[in-house]
Amino acid sequence: MVQATGILIARPRPGLRRGRALFSLYPLLVLGLALFVVYPLGMLLAQAVQADGRLSAGTVLGLLRESYYRAVLLNTLLLGVSVAGLGTVLATGYAYAMTRVAMPGKKFFHFVALLPTISPPILMALSLILLYGRRGLITNGLLGLQSTLLYGFWGLTAAQVLAYFPFAYLLLLNLFRGLDASLEEAAWTMGAHPGKILTTVTLPLLIPGLASAVLLLFSYSFADLGNPLLLGGDYPVLAAQIYLTIIGLYDMPRGAALALILLFPVTLVFFAHKRLAERAAFASIGGRASSMRHPQFRHPAVRIGGLLFCGGVCLLILLQYATVLGGAVTRLFGINHTLTLKHFASALTASRDALVDTIGLAAAASAVSGVAGLLIAYFVARSRVPGRGALDFVASLPLAIPGTVVGLGFAIAFNRPPFLLTGTALIIVAAFVVRSIPYSIRSGVAALRQVDVSLDEASTSMGATSFQTLWRVILPLLRPAVLAGMIFTFTRSVTTLSAVIFVVSPHWALVTPTILSQMDRGDVGEAAALSVVLIVLVLLVIHGVPRLLGRDWREGTAA
Repeated sequence: MVQATGILIARPRPGLRRGRALFSLYPLLVLGLALFVVYPLGMLLAQAVQADGRLSAGTVLGLLRESYYRAVLLNTLLLGVSVAGLGTVLATGYAYAMTRVAMPGKKFFHFVALLPTISPPILMALSLILLYGRRGLITNGLLGLQSTLLYGFWGLTAAQVLAYFPFAYLLLLNLFRGLDASLEEAAWTMGAHPGKILTTVTLPLLIPGLASAVLLLFSYSFADLGNPLLLGGDYPVLAAQIYLTIIGLYDMPRGAALALILLFPVTLVFFAHKRLAERAAFASIGGRASSMRHPQFRHPAVRIGGLLFCGGVCLLILLQYATVLGGAVTRLFGINHTLTLKHFASALTASRDALVDTIGLAAAASAVSGVAGLLIAYFVARSRVPGRGALDFVASLPLAIPGTVVGLGFAIAFNRPPFLLTGTALIIVAAFVVRSIPYSIRSGVAALRQVDVSLDEASTSMGATSFQTLWRVILPLLRPAVLAGMIFTFTRSVTTLSAVIFVVSPHWALVTPTILSQMDRGDVGEAAALSVVLIVLVLLVIHGVPRLLGRDWREGTAA
């Protein structure tokens, strides 16, 4: 307000009058999510429940009546339960040792445990084949066996546990750190030994978190495609059957029906996991934070046990990566160990297009995901636009959808007018963004809730538009969250297989489908070399980009 001749005159708030530019983007975001999330799912559902142009559940019910597909579903469930159980036990022990045992080398153990999160899951199948396959270094080279035990349930279980337990470890690590330290401290001062404290105090408090980890690993196992294609053998699972039905038999309705069967249990598990994760956070942290530090057990037996356990897990993980590196620098790993760089030369020449296309498309997806994720997070956490709850739900829906289903939905929806995108870069970038944007949104919403809304109000009252407030005030504070979301999108994009296996084309090659093709035709050395190049690339992006951008982007301080 301004005062003129003793009269208070209300002046319009410039921020409200000129802030329409930002909110004009809201319909575009809604349209984009409707086109690339809702529409492909609708087309997939329509394909699965149509027969002779009429709505019918005959295809889905017919598959469930066939004993073979019932066995496939049972195989998938059994594999998921096994991976979830074993992976959660492994992750719990690892997180416990990292947070409760006073032992050296924790940074190293943490780094090694996270390596599988930045490499394609198919790499585990590659390393296991090199070690334990028919011509593997251990089975054939050391033991003189040509065993096929790796190809089936046990090989799949081992590959998926190694590939996915780090995700449960990260979840449980945060929960272990968030527990009220006073409860464990009280048990310790009363003379309880570490095992007693773990079983009677710590684990009971973590039951929701443990259940959440089980569901998380179950969903990852259900959605995995690369490992079953390479190690499935005579143990078929749903994701691999969808791929073989579409690519091998060209039966789109049956493939869509199988995708629908896969989608139901994974979606139920996702929402159960979401509810349990919320309960885990509430039960673990409680209403008042404790200033006490968690007890660090220093008994020699406990420390040695922690070192042996974490060291053994790290050794197992490093063995897989060392094996892939060995396959990349030897002429024929397990048979002819003459050192050579021909596989790297081939990977950088014959697969150069795949590398260039993957980097370019993943970078484009990172930029789109970063901008769209920030805008959606702003509308969800800072605005009162109608439908923001539905916007958040639809944008987060891809978290509940396996990558195989997303890719198949894209292949069905965008293979015909009016949205003919097959063979273009746009369909691949869109698949990358859809798979990764939920993480950018969640990161942005969490960061926005830590920024006091009074900063927005102060900026607006001084005449800034909503867009200027977002760009000049909020974004500098959210730089670490935005950067983390963009790096995550890039990493996930260059390592994903299931989401893009149905949308790649001769015009745009990608690294992970190329590795799968190389493994199929027996070019193991080139596949190993390309995997090493991919891992080095991801590590350079993760550690190099924040340093290139400077302290402001790492720490979120305004320039």
